[in-house]
Amino acid sequence: MSNLWPEAASAHAAALDAVLMHAHLHMAAVFMLWLGILLVALWKGRSTHATGAPDDSVPTALRPVPACWPWVAMALVVAGDVVLLTTEALPAWHARMQPPSPQDATPLEIHVEAEQYVWHVHYAGLDDRFGRTDPARIDAGNAMGLDDTDPASQDDVMIDNLLMLPQGRPVVVQLKSRDVIHSFTLPEMRVKQDVTPGLTSRAWFTPIHPGAWDITCSQLCGAGHYRMRGQYRVLSPEAWQAWLSEEVALLALPDIGTRSGPHAHPLRAEAAHVVARGLPGLLGRHYFNALIFGQRH
Repeated sequence: MSNLWPEAASAHAAALDAVLMHAHLHMAAVFMLWLGILLVALWKGRSTHATGAPDDSVPTALRPVPACWPWVAMALVVAGDVVLLTTEALPAWHARMQPPSPQDATPLEIHVEAEQYVWHVHYAGLDDRFGRTDPARIDAGNAMGLDDTDPASQDDVMIDNLLMLPQGRPVVVQLKSRDVIHSFTLPEMRVKQDVTPGLTSRAWFTPIHPGAWDITCSQLCGAGHYRMRGQYRVLSPEAWQAWLSEEVALLALPDIGTRSGPHAHPLRAEAAHVVARGLPGLLGRHYFNALIFGQRH
């Protein structure tokens, strides 16, 4: 059954997949149990009606189903549910709800803001400190409203629709929405978190397999919902650190329209292609141009 759903690329994915598989097996067993009771009841009821004889003269094999059978079946269903909940579902949910412990590894925090129809991604830079942001500073060249006067913001990296993750390190994604409800979904990580305007949500996970996949929005967020997609990649810790260092180095270059555009880094070009597969139209606003033509974010 593992071939029926996406690759399991996070530390908690196997536990959630096991719960899902066993829930389906449980439902299949319940279906077969009730189907068997129904067929036996139909067969015995039909045979009893055909003979027209009193119950005491009907052969044992043709007598109606005992009244206790449905109760026994329901008891078995409830018992199966209790076993599934207590042995797998609740332990998996409890483990999933525990935030990453700093004692295991220092979590990587990334800020993501959703807006029709783009994911704005904000990395803290080499100093691991996020610069101050101000909504009043948001424009086509500063999608997160970063305050350039804050020393902590000087090495912050902002890229639309591209989420870069290190393998084996816990990741905490802080999520916000500027307009409507979105749903931040990383299928291979088994992560799905609604993003509601006015609220800050968090999702955490540990990537364990390298690869490249799509960021999707699982909540209908408008006419352009179909193209609210980005890309996320899992790299080795060394490759991820090298990528971040290169992005920070690009910030020191003159702003000639390429430092944050698709030509600044091959991964950005690929992420830009993901967005460009949908026509921008009037709904793309200025963010499509900002990503494709390399305005500073």
